[in-house]
Amino acid sequence: MRHMLVSSRRIAVAGLTALPLAGCSLDVTDPTTVEASTIDPLADARVFSLSAQQNFYVAYASLINATAVYSNETWSGAVRNETNDFGRHVVVDVNVDLNGSFWAPMQQVIGTNDQVIEVLKGTPTFNTDIMVARASLWSGLAVEHLAEIFCEGTLHVGPPLTTAQMLDSAIVRFQQAITVAATFTNNAEATKILNTARVGLARAYLQKGDYQNAITAAGQVAASFLATTVHIDDAQARTRLSNGVFITSSGTTQIVAGLYRALNDPRVTFVDANINAQDATNRLYRQTKYTAFTSPIRIASGLEARYIIAEAQLKASGNTAPALALIAERRTAGSQPAFTGTTAAEVLAELMDQRARDFWLEARHLGDILRNPTAAALVPPVGSPLYKPALGNFLPITCLPIPFIEKANNPNFP
Repeated sequence: MRHMLVSSRRIAVAGLTALPLAGCSLDVTDPTTVEASTIDPLADARVFSLSAQQNFYVAYASLINATAVYSNETWSGAVRNETNDFGRHVVVDVNVDLNGSFWAPMQQVIGTNDQVIEVLKGTPTFNTDIMVARASLWSGLAVEHLAEIFCEGTLHVGPPLTTAQMLDSAIVRFQQAITVAATFTNNAEATKILNTARVGLARAYLQKGDYQNAITAAGQVAASFLATTVHIDDAQARTRLSNGVFITSSGTTQIVAGLYRALNDPRVTFVDANINAQDATNRLYRQTKYTAFTSPIRIASGLEARYIIAEAQLKASGNTAPALALIAERRTAGSQPAFTGTTAAEVLAELMDQRARDFWLEARHLGDILRNPTAAALVPPVGSPLYKPALGNFLPITCLPIPFIEKANNPNFP
């Protein structure tokens, strides 16, 4: 992706606010940029690696906010046509939000993390370097997110890739993260990377339809495992360091969707702001899942691993037992009565409903809908009136096209 990766090394350092620049000279004329001539890639690889990790934290929140509008987890309270189009499921490649909120942030994650790996290639400790594991993980997660929601993809300035090729690219990255992280003992970060990569790997296999490998990878993750983003509240760098979902929901353009508000489920929490949204059409209901600039956002967990196993078992062999056990547990968590469905289709639909509640505002719902369109949960019927009736009706939810800016700037794109 030429327009994003030309200066990704500078992006990584310039965007870093909370980490010491060990090995870098800060004697520069522009206080927002570290000049390339002052950088020793190997000595400063840790800085690049941690900054590239932070790029994922920022991009993840951006994707959560953007996909939530499209998958009906939130309503758009904005007046901008670009945002309202996503709420109505109108997707065109020239929509600036398609690039700015969905595509470009994750491409920056891929570019900066892949550069860390490239810098470290050939070093004697490559296969046992925590920085390699870290960068492989975040790049893999970014590739996976794009693969789940876009009709096709591309990496760096390469040609268009199919969804399966994008998922294979994510799988390679996860496998490298697992291989390197597994060389460590009694290392908390390595353990987090190892299990996060296992969840990511299982998720990629599930999306590909490789159910046995999905079950194997997810089965290695403890039920109690949890990995989250890390945020701080720095008033001068909130867009870089704070919880971006909380930042957005603190305004007047993000409304908790009506179908979610009606659930009466403790996993979906919100508050009436007692004002209308920016569009002056809908009342403003703010999410309270994330309540502060410092609130962590779940990235991977043993719970997600169990959902992956349940879905994979159901699809691979028709085995409903893991799904039914998980459904019973999660319905209890959501203060719901016992589930009475028996057919595989009913079980899958209920599993997706519970998954939508558990992973609300975690950038899972759109991928779930596209993977299981006949079992899509908590989405309005196609053709029903939009929450802004003057704009028309809901259209079908489809995969997203590659943004026009990528097509125009990538010489390998037809």
